[in-house]
Amino acid sequence: MNWMELRRRRDRRRRGAGLLFGVLGGLGGALLLGALLPAVRVRSGSVELHRAPETIWQVLTDLDGMPRWRSDVQALERIPDLDGKPAWKEVGPGGVRIVQLMLVDPPRRLVTRLADPGGSPGRRGRLAQRTIELIAAGPGRSGGASATRVTVIEREEVGNLLGRVLTRLPIGRVAPPRYLRDLARVLGASRRQIAAAPE
Repeated sequence: MNWMELRRRRDRRRRGAGLLFGVLGGLGGALLLGALLPAVRVRSGSVELHRAPETIWQVLTDLDGMPRWRSDVQALERIPDLDGKPAWKEVGPGGVRIVQLMLVDPPRRLVTRLADPGGSPGRRGRLAQRTIELIAAGPGRSGGASATRVTVIEREEVGNLLGRVLTRLPIGRVAPPRYLRDLARVLGASRRQIAAAPE
């Protein structure tokens, strides 16, 4: 074996070691960043819709109609109650998730939670809850139809350090503004964005 071949082998080993240390360093950095991030992430958004709270409530509680207006749900299947509370399976671009109805206070407050935080690989180690609040905002424009302020609050608890970093990436995330846009579209209501908070 000549000295050129030895040199090539040494260079290949050096490049391989550099790549390995780079990957390990990146993973270590992501884990460190995850340890610095809070375990609980809260996102919220509000919109004023020119519809009565009762009208909006009917749309929000119509399980069979959800795939027709929610862009993150392609199909919905009712399943037996979990712990005495209604539950259903949602199928969407992100996979399958089991959702449980936790609180119903018509027509003011609706709380659901992800019932299978350890189920699908994309959701392993997460506990998510969505709260929807409706507050009558009085008459609409020019004294027309009533207006309602709709607020969606999503609370997600992530125990996995790497998961905390990944949940902060904007790729494929379903955030409250998307839910509110879908709701305004199905109601055919004019809307005014009130606030949107990523954290």
